[in-house]
Amino acid sequence: MLLVKRIFTILLILIVISYAGLSYLLSNRILNTNSTIQKTLDDIKNYWGTSYEEMIALLPPPEDLSVVSKDGIKIRGKYFTVSDSSSCLFIFAHGWARSWENMLKYYPIVDDCGCDIIMYDHRAHGESDGEFPTGGIRESQDLLSVTEWAADKKGFEWNQIAWVGSSWGAGAALIAGADDRNPAFILADSPYQDWYSAIFERAVEDYGAWINGIAPAVMFWVDHRADINHKDASPMNAAKKITEPVFIIHSKADPKTNSQQSVNIAQYLNESSQFYHTEWGNIHVMDVISNKAEVKELLKAFILKNELNYFEQSN
Repeated sequence: MLLVKRIFTILLILIVISYAGLSYLLSNRILNTNSTIQKTLDDIKNYWGTSYEEMIALLPPPEDLSVVSKDGIKIRGKYFTVSDSSSCLFIFAHGWARSWENMLKYYPIVDDCGCDIIMYDHRAHGESDGEFPTGGIRESQDLLSVTEWAADKKGFEWNQIAWVGSSWGAGAALIAGADDRNPAFILADSPYQDWYSAIFERAVEDYGAWINGIAPAVMFWVDHRADINHKDASPMNAAKKITEPVFIIHSKADPKTNSQQSVNIAQYLNESSQFYHTEWGNIHVMDVISNKAEVKELLKAFILKNELNYFEQSN
């Protein structure tokens, strides 16, 4: 009987160690972005049907941008002076594991506005500093810091600045939108409703439903290592506090982030916002490539509806 108890105890210890070890290893998948410009260049070649050289040629030569965020992380990117007399600015926030170059695909839908452009790398991505991503928690603060820099150094008022976020960047922009300081509007392409849902919706597809059993331990390690509470990474909760107009777009055919997540966000947005649940059959954040003209017209109508008159195309 004593031997059986010892064997049971040893097995239990091994199970606990295995559970903890596996959950820690899986937290690496969440906290390691593996962000490289090559991934973005591959996207441009394989999905956009063009080249980086063709896309960057649409904009004037940029100046380097370096902003220190609230917690001391250096955020790096590019500033494009589109016009010496520009009275508006777009700040672009890219998606997971990509770099600022990934946002070049959005410029053609706002080029009529004549606004200056900022594209930057999220923390723990590209050329920016930072050890771990935080699901939009600190990324939202980074976006606010970049906006503060633009207001202080370039002289823009907050209501002359709009945020454009793609996927991960859309989540960060929505969380930042809950701040009392309001940009002109937010364009959120294919956001996630919260970080937990974004992670484990895909994890179930990759590994199977059993992953839900280990999810709490995985997120324990994420919180511990990144010094956050992942529950704060919730664009859906942030939407309840957003007062500026939000243009949210999401393809019903998105295989990576189920568009129901945007449906859930949209129900909490204010009346000046608009959700476009597209049926063009495009994959994740590809509406802006495959249906560029349609997205551009929808955005123009949105700007006109909200009387954002400092954008040239709405005059």
